[in-house]
Amino acid sequence: MGAFLLSKPIKLGRFTADSNGTVEGTVTIPKWIDPGQHTFRLKGEESKRTLSAEITVRSHKPHLAKTGEDRSTVLLGGAAGLLLLGGGTMMAVRRLKRN
Repeated sequence: MGAFLLSKPIKLGRFTADSNGTVEGTVTIPKWIDPGQHTFRLKGEESKRTLSAEITVRSHKPHLAKTGEDRSTVLLGGAAGLLLLGGGTMMAVRRLKRN
């Protein structure tokens, strides 16, 4: 019995059914398979019977956990404001020293 992924036809393994017709096994989806919906199929070589299931392949890239709001723009804006304020203060102090 062969195990196949049909969206990009690829043989994932070969398995043997027991006397009751039960098939057990594990397959590994290659990392290069595109994430999304795919059809997984088992096909009996002698019986020609098939069993198909729709599966979802997820990205193998790790995702960072979302831990809250992104405040980077607020921090950058605040830092820029402090720089401007500091520059303005320095100019005012220099003018006072000249007078």
